Amino acid sequence: MPVGALEKRKAYLAMGGIGVVCAACYLGLSLQLPQGRLDQPGPGVFPIVVGVLLTLASLVTIWEGWQLDRREQIAMPVGSDLRRLLGLIALLFGFLIAMPIVGYIVSSALFCILLMRILSDLSWPRVLAYSLAMCAALYGAFVSFLKVPMPRGIWDFWQ
Repeated sequence: MPVGALEKRKAYLAMGGIGVVCAACYLGLSLQLPQGRLDQPGPGVFPIVVGVLLTLASLVTIWEGWQLDRREQIAMPVGSDLRRLLGLIALLFGFLIAMPIVGYIVSSALFCILLMRILSDLSWPRVLAYSLAMCAALYGAFVSFLKVPMPRGIWDFWQ
């Protein structure tokens, strides 16, 4: 196996398995949200749909992995691409850790700003404008329109 390559079959099976575990956790947490009634669905309906779709996609990935030839390889990123990938992974973990502490608004704004800085060469004013616009749109869609409760973080203690 050359440096920077991975067996494609193992990658598919691993990612499918990780997806199934994540989907199970996500579905478990989404069942804690109010489901509402048939004529007026609650905020827990959308996460359940997403969790079911994630489970199905993960199972399809596992099935595809079983079908692949063991000799087939995929290239792994090296150099600056590897640093960007590891930065993205660290950023995702940081977002998941920060959200319950500082809340959805602050953590998602910081996530978007840092993500755009890692993945693009945009100027700081554009990064800030795009990040704030994206966070406002997501907040409007999920919190205001779909009524999905998001963590407020330290601001919950001040009420």
